Amino acid sequence: MKKSGWIGITAAALVLVLGGGALAVGNYVYTSATAVPCAINDDDLANKPEEFYVPGSGNGPFPGPGWEKWVGHDISQWWMVGVPYESVMIPVAEGVELSAWWITPIEDNGKTVIVTHGIGTSRRDYNTLLPAGMLVNNGFNVLLVDSRDTGESTCDDGRHSAGQEESSDFAAVAEWLVSQQDVVPASLGMLGISGGAVATSLLPAKTDLISAFAMEGTIFDFNAAATQEVEYQGFPGFLWQLVLVAAQLFHGVNLTETSAMEGIEAAGYRPMLILHGDSDQRLVYQSSVDFYEYGQSVGADIALETFVGADHTEGMLTEPERYANLLTEFFESALD
Repeated sequence: MKKSGWIGITAAALVLVLGGGALAVGNYVYTSATAVPCAINDDDLANKPEEFYVPGSGNGPFPGPGWEKWVGHDISQWWMVGVPYESVMIPVAEGVELSAWWITPIEDNGKTVIVTHGIGTSRRDYNTLLPAGMLVNNGFNVLLVDSRDTGESTCDDGRHSAGQEESSDFAAVAEWLVSQQDVVPASLGMLGISGGAVATSLLPAKTDLISAFAMEGTIFDFNAAATQEVEYQGFPGFLWQLVLVAAQLFHGVNLTETSAMEGIEAAGYRPMLILHGDSDQRLVYQSSVDFYEYGQSVGADIALETFVGADHTEGMLTEPERYANLLTEFFESALD
């Protein structure tokens, strides 16, 4: 064989080795950065609709010393004391069931909101129970749901899919509410907190059974937000592109299958509300601004409410009355 032939073969082999190594790194980052506990976090175990608390020192929803002022903070005003609820399991895909609390105030207003949590937490997290309490105490029925691979839901693969599988699951949850609980689509809304907001932003593209969408923080440029998340997990941000390829190649998961733009466009006449602190360390506030401005550009019925100086999901603590009023007024006007 000519020398040039050996050089070509050697170069090709080197590319394969390096490429395989890069994909292995991408797969490692994917499996590490997207891992979620198929369990309830220890500091949430005692939380339930009628009694829930903020987490202790170092366990808040955002990093740094800013959380310490909330340790021991009293949120009992929003407990759902004396409100009937039941635990339910909702089939959403082959072999996958979501655990939930179906909370039904005695004097309800005939309107229902699905509420779900952020990445790495569950329906027992205070920042999911708190807005649920705000809605329930104002007469809304609430279905408080654990995503797959979290809480008491089915442990599928122990990873979140950046809202892709989760939003499909919530579309199936809406079908369950309509078929099993006689909920009318015009009276059904969705509230997603943090990572749950990302899934909520995609949901309009996947179902017509939900008529209004509220999000506590969200993302618009998914690649930019995912790069930031990879960095937050301790990896170099440029590895995100390898993560995309590895997720598709090794796990059959397309992390960009449905985009925020598709969700906004599919919402049509259905109202959307974004609530976001402008000092959020986990989901950059500008992403919600971009989401809102794109919505305006395509004629969506969309509003953005800013909580000045608030960190990640902190607005519900810094301005709880305003937060409760915004949620209840939005769903009261948006749902029939």
